[in-house]
Amino acid sequence: MRLIRAVDLMRACPMADAIDAVAAGFVALSDGRAHVPVRIGAPIEQGGSTHAMPATLDGSAYFCVKIVAVAPGARTRGVPLINATVLLGDAVTGVPLAIIEGASLTGLRTGAAGGVAARALAPEDASVLALYGAGAQAGTQLDAVLAVRPIAEVRVVTRDPHHADDFAAWARARYPEVRVVVAGSGEALDGAAVVVTATSSPVPVFAGDRLGPGVHVTAVGAFRPETRELDAATMRGARIVVDQRAGALHEAGELQGLGPGDVVEIGEVLAETVPGRTSTDERTVFKSVGNGIQDLVVASLAYERALALGLGEEIHWP
Repeated sequence: MRLIRAVDLMRACPMADAIDAVAAGFVALSDGRAHVPVRIGAPIEQGGSTHAMPATLDGSAYFCVKIVAVAPGARTRGVPLINATVLLGDAVTGVPLAIIEGASLTGLRTGAAGGVAARALAPEDASVLALYGAGAQAGTQLDAVLAVRPIAEVRVVTRDPHHADDFAAWARARYPEVRVVVAGSGEALDGAAVVVTATSSPVPVFAGDRLGPGVHVTAVGAFRPETRELDAATMRGARIVVDQRAGALHEAGELQGLGPGDVVEIGEVLAETVPGRTSTDERTVFKSVGNGIQDLVVASLAYERALALGLGEEIHWP
């Protein structure tokens, strides 16, 4: 069995490749070839939770299961908020093939989902991104949007100004051709064509009535019915796109009270069975709570690339 650590994953699966893999996974999810039950969860200490996310895909050589923990208490111990492990196995024999560092894979596949949505829904000439959050998820969301749209300016918004400054410095070093500034919650929206929220906030992080026409919004932070990063004004009148109806309607606070007919799946948009953006002035919202098919397609690609490139560590198991 192969151990694939974070550094191996980044070499094996660049963001552009992850975006293409996740796009194909979303199409499979919407047309019934992917099998992804709504994740199960249980509470842990200090308001945290742990979740199990299995996924299979018709015709795939692999299956996967991810165990993820979101632990607020981690901050006091100096470890990441989200910790996860992905097990990739042989879909014919059930034999475990790889253990993959799951927090990095989660960040990569979640960022890739945002990239898929921006590529399908955001204005093609989008040049200003308002980014709410400064953690690992915000970093991969930034990578993904920059991979698919000609962003020239990024406005970073966080509750802690020190986090914003640190993230902005990191982003400037990574993308020296892009103007990166720290902004307030409201001013960040002025003229922004793409808005991304990747925070742990349980309440809306900006006032939706400040959004301009034709803006695309991606929200990936909140994944519980009692939490929401987007307010009612943001959702009102928008074209609402989700990763999977069952999961999003069950888990997303922004979607409580809505039914299956009120949202479309990104896989349906990509397959052109339903329209995405219907006018240049229409606001689009992509609400993602995360889906196991994203883990499976990225883990599969990373595993095959790791084998080909000699990345990771081979161990005997059991």
